[in-house]
Amino acid sequence: MEEKLYEIITDTYGTVFEPAPKTVKQGRLVASKEGLDKALSIFISNPSAENYNILTLAMLTYQYWVQKKVIE
Repeated sequence: MEEKLYEIITDTYGTVFEPAPKTVKQGRLVASKEGLDKALSIFISNPSAENYNILTLAMLTYQYWVQKKVIE
């Protein structure tokens, strides 16, 4: 599942080494941070395998956007 999500992100936005416009990165970073916060709170309230997988995907997405280079 993680590989498929990473493939979708890289097909759409390129690798972390390919720069993205600053506004795109900032918007996606904020959205992924909010998604990570939601996934964490859901996992804490119900630590099931499904919620763990969602949390893992949220962490992968957040890590991608934190590492993404930016075009100034």
